[in-house]
Amino acid sequence: MIEIETTRTVRPWGALIGACVLAALIAVWAMQGAISATGLPIGRAATIAVGMTLQAIPFLLLGVFVAELIEAFVSPSLIARVFPTNPVASVFAALIAAFLLPVCDCSAVPIFRSLLRKGVPLSAATTLMLASPAINPLVIASTYYAFGSWSLVGARIGLSIVVALTVGLSMLVSSPRALHEETDLHGGNTCGCEGGCAVPDRSISGVLGATGESFGRILPYLLGGVAASTLAQVFWPVSSLLAGLPAPGALALMMGAGFALSLCSSSDAVIARSLASLAPTGALMGFMVYGPMMDVKNVALLASQFRIAFVVRLFVTVTAVAALVIGCAWWMGALS
Repeated sequence: MIEIETTRTVRPWGALIGACVLAALIAVWAMQGAISATGLPIGRAATIAVGMTLQAIPFLLLGVFVAELIEAFVSPSLIARVFPTNPVASVFAALIAAFLLPVCDCSAVPIFRSLLRKGVPLSAATTLMLASPAINPLVIASTYYAFGSWSLVGARIGLSIVVALTVGLSMLVSSPRALHEETDLHGGNTCGCEGGCAVPDRSISGVLGATGESFGRILPYLLGGVAASTLAQVFWPVSSLLAGLPAPGALALMMGAGFALSLCSSSDAVIARSLASLAPTGALMGFMVYGPMMDVKNVALLASQFRIAFVVRLFVTVTAVAALVIGCAWWMGALS
């Protein structure tokens, strides 16, 4: 494989658009006192959107930065040593790595893409992406802080592991093409370039420049997810809808709330605790297990990086497996 020097053209339009949108949201938030007199929930919507954006951006930036470090410094040979050649064993290796990565779903998506480009099996990379926002040390600590119960923490972590493993292993069955690049990543050429591969710039300025470019490209998709989630939080009264619902309905509603509200996994337990008097434990597990793995902004980020067919399959598989695993555990009395 021939390596050639290339210069990437920086297109900062995504970052500029994102900065303008964020500035507009902050301006609306600052004027919410005057806006509230109109009777419209614009001030509340701006507050939610600004808070969610400011919460997500540091994690997204961290994820993009780690992804660019992987692109620049991690060789396919090192990846091969870390992840076993056996596809099933590599899934369990990814699960162990997920315990050690304190990232949210925003960070996990760019890291997921970078690992795939380096030749990590899709099954292992998928397991890592789904599990890391749900079982990392920050999530364990925040869940215990919110509920004060190690049994509930154990239930959340255990269910998350089962869902992530099941979805990851499902990628071994008729493995889909995930990346936009046409090149078969398991066939040797892992960059998808024609006529050779670009040598990554390993200088500090090169890594930071690549981070800024990738971040600007992804940011508009994040803001689109934030907008959809804000509308859901303003117009979807979850607490009032929970009253009187049977178990399947409560589970479906809380999984839908986890998807729509798009909370950071390090803080979603606090929101779940506020609903504990209205929702049974099984329904709360739907919120805390499914939400970190699949939410609106996560789907938007995935759509910006991967083939739509793969994103659809991943969404359907995670949703079905999470509902089945949590529902069965609830039915068996493990979540009572």
